[in-house]
Amino acid sequence: MSPRHIPKILRNLGVLAAMSLLLTVLAPVGASADERIQDVNLRTPFDCGQVWNANTRTNHNPQLSVDFQRSDAMGQNTRSSASGTVTTVEDLGDESYGKYIEIDHGSGVSTLYAHLDSQAVSVGDSVDTGTVIGTVGTTGGSTGPHLHYEQKVDGTVVEAVLNGLEILYYGNTEVTSSTGC
Repeated sequence: MSPRHIPKILRNLGVLAAMSLLLTVLAPVGASADERIQDVNLRTPFDCGQVWNANTRTNHNPQLSVDFQRSDAMGQNTRSSASGTVTTVEDLGDESYGKYIEIDHGSGVSTLYAHLDSQAVSVGDSVDTGTVIGTVGTTGGSTGPHLHYEQKVDGTVVEAVLNGLEILYYGNTEVTSSTGC
């Protein structure tokens, strides 16, 4: 090989390396919604060992959201389902979600926690899996204490999977939190 071909080979190697890096960065976005949820490994948003009823129903809005209920729900810790960055901390008063928080977990995956009694994070905060972000309440359009919960991929609510457990649609699933255990 002549020395004059070396710069062209190096340029081609540089292009190949850049393409490889770009594909590595974009690969998670190209993955299916199920694969991205699985990769993030979302956890139950409650204290270790707590048992909650995960209720889903056909008339829920949005359709694939989950209401977590139990007899002593009011004031229980609400924890981040996975590490990420807080993107929304809002208080809509007596309307809709009331006090709610949304967290970006990367790869287009986010979670939303609504009807909170209190909020313990601010927009831009980094949270770990299990960080207390607020407490369960009954704000907004709520008719009683519970946590309204959504898992989203690219902004669209998807069927929830927690700790690898698929939530039953439409009905009730008993969930025991292993967050922070």
